[in-house]
Amino acid sequence: MVVSDFNCPYCFTLNEWLCGMGLADQVRWVGVEHKPHLPHQFSEGNAPQDLSTLLNEVNDVSLRAPDLGVNLPPAWVNSRRALLLQASLEDEAPDLAPQVRQRLFRGFWCEGRNIASSEVIAACLEEVGVRFDHDPFLDEEELDQLTAWWIRELDRIPCMLAPTGARHLGLQDRQAVQAFVLGALQEPPPGLGCR
Repeated sequence: MVVSDFNCPYCFTLNEWLCGMGLADQVRWVGVEHKPHLPHQFSEGNAPQDLSTLLNEVNDVSLRAPDLGVNLPPAWVNSRRALLLQASLEDEAPDLAPQVRQRLFRGFWCEGRNIASSEVIAACLEEVGVRFDHDPFLDEEELDQLTAWWIRELDRIPCMLAPTGARHLGLQDRQAVQAFVLGALQEPPPGLGCR
């Protein structure tokens, strides 16, 4: 499982690495709203402390993964609506979830699109050929429950959790990410044990 947020450049980097390794469809993605106070419009701008954090994180990611083309968005915006959509896709259409996830991440971090906007989210869905005949968004209370768990248990993203309970916190280098994911995808050897 990957615990992540669309408005985190480290999470974007992890997702790109997983896609590049051909592993994005082999992990369960759980979105958490790590900065719920962020605005919903670029025009609202960011508080100085948030802007400073954003600049530092984008610069750090640009140094660690210069090939990904991370750009500073016009403002750091709220991710709640995108998370609600993605959570629903993870449950209802897991085969579509990785491509939508990548489109939303790239829309924000490479193209500077406002992922808090319903219109932008709809455009991202259309760009990857996803259409729904119903409202695809998860109930907000379910997202709040996921976020509450994350705050209590981890409070750090990105985070990868293996079925064994092992955790990979933060963004390490690409090789460490690959080793962790490949190890987590392996079946444990046969033997006695309690369940």
